[in-house]
Amino acid sequence: MALWGRVGVQVCEVATSMFEKSKKTLIGDGSYAGFVQAVFAAVPNAAPVPTPAGEWGYLVYVQNGPSVQKRASEIMPGDIVEIHDAKLKGHKGLQTYHQNVGGAGEILVGVVGEFEAKKTKIRVFHANQHVGQQTVESVSYRLEDLKSGVVKVYRVLEA
Repeated sequence: MALWGRVGVQVCEVATSMFEKSKKTLIGDGSYAGFVQAVFAAVPNAAPVPTPAGEWGYLVYVQNGPSVQKRASEIMPGDIVEIHDAKLKGHKGLQTYHQNVGGAGEILVGVVGEFEAKKTKIRVFHANQHVGQQTVESVSYRLEDLKSGVVKVYRVLEA
């Protein structure tokens, strides 16, 4: 928790400000990882990422399909989320929805902006891959709606 307070708060603040600025300018190289690396570059006491093992920090949460395989801590704003070939299916209000995230060999990487434990819902800031729109978007994912794929959440380490 102390680790999160020193680094995670700053990571979340930087990601939020980059989201606000992104209407005018490209952040990083436009890729998911490029946005996260641009955030880390703006936080002086964050450890460099990704590590040689391809990790973004200390692994605090892993969910494979509908089953949670690791929960070392609550998900906090400023954590890094990695989504591999996820298929989400559930309800938003009375409507059912289907959503595919991080597929076709591309891994979605973003910064957690908010986490609602009761609904297992994360709001993520990540690079927008749609041409002609702002370069960073804020999207919500409900982890209990994950039917297949993998979600990993990393706690940012201090340098």
